[in-house]
Amino acid sequence: MKRVVKCVFCLWVISLLINAPLAAFAEQESAQASVEGDAEKQKKDLGEWWNRNPLTYSPVPDEFLYHLEATYDWSRQTGNFTNDKHDLSALLTLRKNIFTYNVRYALDKRNASRPYPPPYQDDNKDLRKSTRHEIHNDFRMALTDRIIASVGMFWLKDDYIKIENRSTYYGGLGYTVFRHPRLKIDIFGAYAYEEQDHTDEYHEDYLKMQDWGQTAGANYDSGTEMYSLLYLYQSARCYVTRSLVLNESIHYFLNPDDSDKYRWKFNVSADIKIIEHIFATLSYDETYDNSPESIMGIRKRDSSIGAGVKISF
Repeated sequence: MKRVVKCVFCLWVISLLINAPLAAFAEQESAQASVEGDAEKQKKDLGEWWNRNPLTYSPVPDEFLYHLEATYDWSRQTGNFTNDKHDLSALLTLRKNIFTYNVRYALDKRNASRPYPPPYQDDNKDLRKSTRHEIHNDFRMALTDRIIASVGMFWLKDDYIKIENRSTYYGGLGYTVFRHPRLKIDIFGAYAYEEQDHTDEYHEDYLKMQDWGQTAGANYDSGTEMYSLLYLYQSARCYVTRSLVLNESIHYFLNPDDSDKYRWKFNVSADIKIIEHIFATLSYDETYDNSPESIMGIRKRDSSIGAGVKISF
């Protein structure tokens, strides 16, 4: 009987020795999971932090934050005219404390054509065939809960308006003029410096027009154009419902040394939530550039309507 009691006692001691560290480890894991859950909950509580000034939070989130979204629009028209239009944009936002970095890439690819007159109606004549690439880098620092300082750069390549390279560097201040849970309006003003190179096709066409005597009074620079600009920006975001958000923005660039050289871009869009992280989008874009020479056959105004899908994380 004593041997049985001793065996039971030994087994009980061994069981305690084995289970004690396991229990401690399980408790440690549970505590860690709780902390991670609280951190994840805190991150979710930040909402759309990439659309907010970090100083509007108390305390300011100190963890490293990132956000990624991509939008794709496509439209096609067939019949007497054939039109294909592809629009792709992607945004990456990184934030640490009061510092935020944004980089956006945009692609606009279009192809418009129509049939030749009979008897060659089976073949199409290209009316517009173009590809546009644009990259926007923006680094900003929050100064107050309404004021930010920002420096950045736009880069553009567009074979339709015959620009091989256009780099626009800027630095300035932004201010939130209206802030409400359902509506936010921001303005931004900056000094900018721009360098621009035209494509070889532009120079070749200009020299042809010059030989034909159709370039009287026009300004022409065969090298890199360099000049200063004033850059103004305004944006608004309105939360109509939990599933519908309206966006509006306008970029305006003016050459202070030549008031005839200015351009602007206007955009209005709607994001319609389908499920978490996925939205349907509707958009209208209009650009106006008073700089291109009219003798080159480049229209100053260009507009488009798109419908697509957005993924946001």
